Amino acid sequence: MTPNQPNKKPNKWLILTGIPFQMGITIYLFYRLGGWLDQKWSVPDQWVTKISTLIGIFLSLYQVIKQVNKLNKNE
Repeated sequence: MTPNQPNKKPNKWLILTGIPFQMGITIYLFYRLGGWLDQKWSVPDQWVTKISTLIGIFLSLYQVIKQVNKLNKNE
């Protein structure tokens, strides 16, 4: 980068468009993990699937909050 070029920041809206995909993939992977554990341990009522899906939801929300705070900090 030469000294005459301005420091280009990534487009904020472009970063925000990837968040739903990231959330969906995280939640889906935790759902699949819970289903696999339910089958492996023969758990009735799929409690492990429900708990792992909730963990995936909370983890994906944490990731979103962290990314949004980072975007706001960089402004």
